[in-house]
Amino acid sequence: MTAQQRTRWSMAKTGRATVGSLACIGLLASCTTLPGSGSPEVISSYASEPTLEEVVQPTPGNPSDLMLRDFFSASAHPLVNHEAARRFLTDEAAGSWKQGDNIYVLDRMDISSEGSASADMITYTVRGNLIGSLTTGGSYQPMFTGYETTYDMVRQEGEWRIDDLPDAVVVDRNDFTSVYQPRAIYFFDPQGRQLVADRRWVYTRQQSLSASLISLLVTGPKERLAPGVRSFLPEGATAQTRSLDNRGVSIEFTGLTRLDGQERNLLAAQVVWTLASSDVRGPYRIMADGAPLSDEVGEEWQVNNVSSFDPQADVATPLRAVLDGEIVEIGESSADPLGGWINSQYNESVAVSPQGSIFAVVSGRGNEERRLLLGPENEQPQNALEAESLTRPTWGSDADTLYTVVDGRQIMQLTRRELGAVEKTELDMDVLRDVAPRESDRISVFRLARDGVRAVILINGRVYVAVMERDDAGGRRLGPLTPVGQQLGDTAISADWQPDGSILVGTRSADAPLWTIASDGSTSTQIPARNLTAPVVAVAATSSVIYATDARALMQLDNMESERRFWREVPELQGQRAVAVLAN
Repeated sequence: MTAQQRTRWSMAKTGRATVGSLACIGLLASCTTLPGSGSPEVISSYASEPTLEEVVQPTPGNPSDLMLRDFFSASAHPLVNHEAARRFLTDEAAGSWKQGDNIYVLDRMDISSEGSASADMITYTVRGNLIGSLTTGGSYQPMFTGYETTYDMVRQEGEWRIDDLPDAVVVDRNDFTSVYQPRAIYFFDPQGRQLVADRRWVYTRQQSLSASLISLLVTGPKERLAPGVRSFLPEGATAQTRSLDNRGVSIEFTGLTRLDGQERNLLAAQVVWTLASSDVRGPYRIMADGAPLSDEVGEEWQVNNVSSFDPQADVATPLRAVLDGEIVEIGESSADPLGGWINSQYNESVAVSPQGSIFAVVSGRGNEERRLLLGPENEQPQNALEAESLTRPTWGSDADTLYTVVDGRQIMQLTRRELGAVEKTELDMDVLRDVAPRESDRISVFRLARDGVRAVILINGRVYVAVMERDDAGGRRLGPLTPVGQQLGDTAISADWQPDGSILVGTRSADAPLWTIASDGSTSTQIPARNLTAPVVAVAATSSVIYATDARALMQLDNMESERRFWREVPELQGQRAVAVLAN
């Protein structure tokens, strides 16, 4: 029996996305290339070829178990058809191993010998939890399942080599993160207003990071994100990228003749922020079909030329809070109730639009019916919606469209029209049937990122992400749900987006009350919880401060202080259990 036949995958409870990713493994067959494989489909053919220098190699005289562990470390390096890993195989195995293009990541590797060994032959069983795979173009797909397989080793010319192994690249999480780093490739929301980050994992030993990033930009968004974004690079466009010897980067596009001036500016924003966010310094010389991309800007672009599209800029709104049914604004030394209609009823939750300061207020408490009131602070509100329950509203990328969940089951889109009309649209909820098939299953949180494209959803205490897709009629629908943050189990009770694109999640767990989860589900990290007491029922964040409503009060954590990492009460609301309100 071969190692491929002996591989076992222990399924955990997951949503359709995970089951689908396992089904397409087909004993770990792959799709296309990864950033770092050297293929021009992903790595620009104009990039210099990276080398295998300083990659772990077989150590003469090493015991078999250490040789196997070094093999897994070498497997993280994709160069030259995984040449580094093949050095640990017998000649026959090296010629027949079909490693594929996906990389499968385990949270740990437990290695133990299987049965009796001889002086020249031994079999090892490798166990762990399969937590994700790196797929086409560096896209990370979270996976939650047990992994177990065997590796046969024999002596070849006196040294231990692997003779039988699965057709797959399997690595430990630490080895993976030591040679791959997450990068943001930027596309636009459908309206061309907000940049949307497409998180990819790129091999760190590229000799031209800029060429790799621009190649990924030209290739387009990953499959899950594509229905919700747009790129201003026309289909069939090509790019040549080269370094200008510490004087910036040159990008020469072809196939852009049909782009107008505004579209060229938006394309420049994609290029500049994709490079700048990965610390590729400018100036950025951008050419299109032999001429400067923009007559107005010229050849060289700087971040300042596209600063209005800064994807991580804080929205300039004051800190507000919901306190005992009132909405207050936090000043330098006080918390003052807002005027007008906003506090003429008991307010359960509120969302403020990123532009225009439009308030969306859910009123009611206890067994009362909930109402969604909508309008500016100094005008009369509209009674937009009524239901038994409404989640806290969340705005899209403008002040015209917002969303809430009705009675825990139906996501409702509300669009503000001229003359005060509000158009209500029920989103297609078919994607929820697999993860929430029972009538008792409830959506407790639905929050959009500031780009209006990505959503985080809490269902029965579990965390999911999804993309707001464009349908054939130009409307919006909820894309497939991807489970993330599996380490949290069903303890999540609050969630929201951070400016850097990660997700902040509060839980009811006393040991781990607050987490941050990467948008692609690749990492889940506990946030220091000194002086924070579960449950954390509400969260919010700016680029410098995290807010959390715990069991006692509204707390804040300064992200800018590396030494004093403990939570303290918001001074103006000491001893009061309020909920922070930021834009969106």
